[in-house]
Amino acid sequence: MKNMIIAGLLCWACVACKKATELTYASPDNVYFDYRNSKNERVDSVIYSFALYPELATDTIWLPVALSGNRVAADRKFAASIIDSATTAVAGLHYKKLETAYTLPGNTGYGWLPLVLFGTDPALTSKTVQIKLQLESTSELGALYKKLDTMKILFSNRLEKPIWWDAWIGELGQYSRVKHELFIRVSGTTELPPTNSDATTTPRVLFYTRRFKAFLADPIQWITDNPSAGYTIIPTTNGNYYFYSITNPDKKYLLEYSAAVNKYFFRDENGDFIV
Repeated sequence: MKNMIIAGLLCWACVACKKATELTYASPDNVYFDYRNSKNERVDSVIYSFALYPELATDTIWLPVALSGNRVAADRKFAASIIDSATTAVAGLHYKKLETAYTLPGNTGYGWLPLVLFGTDPALTSKTVQIKLQLESTSELGALYKKLDTMKILFSNRLEKPIWWDAWIGELGQYSRVKHELFIRVSGTTELPPTNSDATTTPRVLFYTRRFKAFLADPIQWITDNPSAGYTIIPTTNGNYYFYSITNPDKKYLLEYSAAVNKYFFRDENGDFIV
């Protein structure tokens, strides 16, 4: 009797093991989004601003797609679609229409979905739009992990006041979006330390802020002195000029002459001179 019980248990174990093996190998290989932040934490959204990259009118967000399953030698295809109900961006105006399929290279566990964004819509300077993507199953790869199959991309062509601005307001002056944009374009950095309590950071900050002040004091001379910066200035009417990046001429800043002080100024979004 004891031997019969042992034999029965062994038989059950073999059947269970066979079923588990069948489930393991019968399960389809899947892909999922694996976008990670600076802390290596997986996130399901990306925030982007063209205002940080004045030389660009278009850019590509490379969304990492990971494999769950077996690696094979051959390339395989995965697909994605736009979730219209959660998307405010317009295809052709704000982003390039998705391809019908993308490639997961053979012998690797990673592929990429390139999402091409356009930053030329003037409305992006006053609003943020979003795209929500969802991975789709193909005949070669599944997309069955429902908590990992979507990504949201929010983007605009404007800036918000950063925390560090007030820490260095003595060097930068009052905040405006246009002033912030110009600072990024000419200072050589996109951000400053969040506090001015660390004396070791002060020389570096002064380098960036003095470069910016020199630009505001005489933009025309600054361009002459910094030919490799990639900016130019062209005359317009009434003795004024347009300042812009040579790689993104659609984004121009008007430089106006003030006879009252015999000096040129940019204006901010409120119509005030930037000083």
